[in-house]
Amino acid sequence: MAQWFVMYTKPRMETVAEDNLQRQHYRVFFPRALVRKRRPSQGAVEIVEPLFPRYLFVHLQQGVDDFSKLRSTKGCVDLVKFGGRPTPVPTELVDLIAQHASDQGVLNLLANQELEIGAKVRVAEGPFEGLVGTIAKQKSADRVLVLLNVLGAERSVEVPSVTLEKSSQ
Repeated sequence: MAQWFVMYTKPRMETVAEDNLQRQHYRVFFPRALVRKRRPSQGAVEIVEPLFPRYLFVHLQQGVDDFSKLRSTKGCVDLVKFGGRPTPVPTELVDLIAQHASDQGVLNLLANQELEIGAKVRVAEGPFEGLVGTIAKQKSADRVLVLLNVLGAERSVEVPSVTLEKSSQ
């Protein structure tokens, strides 16, 4: 029975590894994510990047597929191993990721970043990193006013929306 395994790739060579594995007729799943990043010259931009940098999934059958030739595939380093043996990944995990991805394997993580007034958020980077607050106002397309508890009092702070993540607190 075929199972999913994790392939470790060379830096920024995931697509090269994916192409070369597919040319060898392996079933490959390379999940990517649509995210918003801040660029100094451009501000917030939407980009597609690997969901798991340097990793992709390969569908293999132990005893049938030759695992040794995978290491010499351009872009690949080796299968992820535990105890010196390639270890399969639960099929349910790969199915769950694929279920939420587009046909091209891209997960839209921007949909989860929609910030509403009153939502609890955590500052993920910058001088207020780690603080939890409440969104008070949308200032522009990429900046929000957040109420943070600083020095025992609630203060309003304007931060880039890409530095925030939803909080469960």
